[in-house]
Amino acid sequence: MSDSIKNQKSPMYISFCTQKGGAGKSVFTILAASYLHNEMGLNVAVIDCDYPQWSVQKLRERDKEQIEKSAFYRKKAKALFEKVRKRTYPVVPVKPETALEDAEKFLENEEREFDLVLFDLPGTVNNLNVIKILFNMDYLFVPLTTSRINMESTLTFISIVSDYIESKPHLRLKKFYAFWNRIMSKENQELLSAYESAIAEIGISKMQTRIPNTVKYDREQPISGNGYLFLSTIFPPDKPLLKGSNWVEFMNEFLQLTNLKTR
Repeated sequence: MSDSIKNQKSPMYISFCTQKGGAGKSVFTILAASYLHNEMGLNVAVIDCDYPQWSVQKLRERDKEQIEKSAFYRKKAKALFEKVRKRTYPVVPVKPETALEDAEKFLENEEREFDLVLFDLPGTVNNLNVIKILFNMDYLFVPLTTSRINMESTLTFISIVSDYIESKPHLRLKKFYAFWNRIMSKENQELLSAYESAIAEIGISKMQTRIPNTVKYDREQPISGNGYLFLSTIFPPDKPLLKGSNWVEFMNEFLQLTNLKTR
């Protein structure tokens, strides 16, 4: 290994995680990577541990294929690369059982210096390999919804993680933050207040920014045409779609909580 690589700082490890699938962890991983890499100047890598789906890697392949087929997206990509003056962030597909070792090997062999590595985990944490990854992150971000079933299972998951952190002060994992996801504009305020009280009573750290329930978060590059996009492994969300999404506010709070320094 070269001296320059030896002297590189260690990047921060972060994961958007849940105790079961369908909560949007891959969506948040992609959005955070694309926004922080392209708009905030951070050098980001994604370790896709969601074997065998490898959702992030598959979306990257679709994104690249559409750029190759579309003059509009080729022009858009050219403008982006001229603006940020760096390549797209790498997506590294791995299996959970070797994810941490594979991430280290990847970083050792890269000339680039990364600020942040995002780990996209499988849809369930009922696996010792996934649990090992969780406790080797610097921060975890856990989406909450007001579904009673989701809330009960998520709070149980968070409580177990919290208790383990307190009992093992040598862990790499510093802290985790819950955040509200898919909040309806006419959410039941009484129910939401009750959940807020339960979260506070358990002592869970929660983000202030709430993610609304909007189809924007699933809006990929159109297969044909030149419409706006929100979810892409290459482009950051188009500015017209950011209005009402709370994404910029969420990312600003994310940066503040993690103390990541933008360039």
